Amino acid sequence: MSVRRLDSKEPIIEIIWDGMVSHEEVEQTNREIQHIAQQLDHSFDVLVDMRNMKAFSQETKEKIVEHQKLLTQWGMKRASVAVGSAIAKMQLNRISKESEHQTEFQWETYDEALAFLTK
Repeated sequence: MSVRRLDSKEPIIEIIWDGMVSHEEVEQTNREIQHIAQQLDHSFDVLVDMRNMKAFSQETKEKIVEHQKLLTQWGMKRASVAVGSAIAKMQLNRISKESEHQTEFQWETYDEALAFLTK
């Protein structure tokens, strides 16, 4: 798991989910994003790399629903997600529905996900 502001003209926060993501990692990610969002005047896009992530556990899935709601509250305009597996994609679709997150776009590659945000 890692979080950083991308070095670009556009205000983009990159999140990389890797392996089995724990609910503690989601909470740490939220703290880091909240800090970066303040620096970006609460207006930003999110680039999520899930290509090497396994499925979320039930406990982590609940934290991700909360995470998506918080991102919207903190000023996220759009999320562009590079999804690796069909299982992760199905889970992500369910999570987005539960969190009522409607500004998420999914791509097969990281480059496609990034290009969407930088056009």
